[in-house]
Amino acid sequence: MAGAPSPSVVTRGLPDRYAERWRAPFEERLSSELRPGVRILDVGSGRRPTLPIDERPSGCFYAGLDISESEMLRAPAGSYDEYYVSDVTKRVEAFKGQFDVVISWQVLEHVKPLEDAFENIHYYLKPGGRMITQFSGTFSIFGLINQVVPSSLTPWALKHLTKRDPETVFPAYYHHCWASAIKRALKDWSDVEVIGRYNAASYWRFAKPLQKVYLQYEDWALRTGRDNLATHYLVDARKRALSADFRQPGELPVNRMPTSLPSTCDRQLTRSAGNRPRDLHGA
Repeated sequence: MAGAPSPSVVTRGLPDRYAERWRAPFEERLSSELRPGVRILDVGSGRRPTLPIDERPSGCFYAGLDISESEMLRAPAGSYDEYYVSDVTKRVEAFKGQFDVVISWQVLEHVKPLEDAFENIHYYLKPGGRMITQFSGTFSIFGLINQVVPSSLTPWALKHLTKRDPETVFPAYYHHCWASAIKRALKDWSDVEVIGRYNAASYWRFAKPLQKVYLQYEDWALRTGRDNLATHYLVDARKRALSADFRQPGELPVNRMPTSLPSTCDRQLTRSAGNRPRDLHGA
């Protein structure tokens, strides 16, 4: 992010950027893709699907991918048309070219290697498909602390400092989660936007003097264009559209992609609107 905003308008002692609804930029980008029949994969979705049921367009196919089946089972009934138990860094061959949009909200800081996650998401998208994701930065203050504090203490610390439910805290690696590394990992994508966001003062609300000092640092990083120091990154990128001249032998045109997923894939599970999981291998 180049440059700095106009002088801050303080709201409750915080700069004006803190007044923006946190998910608004993500949701604005996603809204442009919500056409009837769109096929969406929600990565790391778990118990809280990124896109609520009542905000999905007609005919939308909504799949979830999460490493934890117990998290998927906690989602409200009807959250997913299908869900899959897998690590996003492990490729699911059956997903090749199946989705128009892949979304992920505050998940990719928890995976390693980040490059493998991006490569698999690219593999799952149809040509011209779009990835929209937000995740935390490696060099954010909480990212740095998380990397030195024993993982067993992290849930306790977040519970007491930020009132966060310990059950929603998972191990985080922050692997290559900074601007220049993200851009390198997306070199084969098109229309790439890596937007640094600076918003971590809430971690210091227990100590106002520390929060004030921290905000001076955060404002400096934003003002001087220190993109690698952003606390979070909103990433928007497309898989390159496939020209007929470069289509692989036997590969379908974009408008003739299969409308349903193959019936089997490694460790693939699906459930109906009644939330009853079914093993697609018949076990």
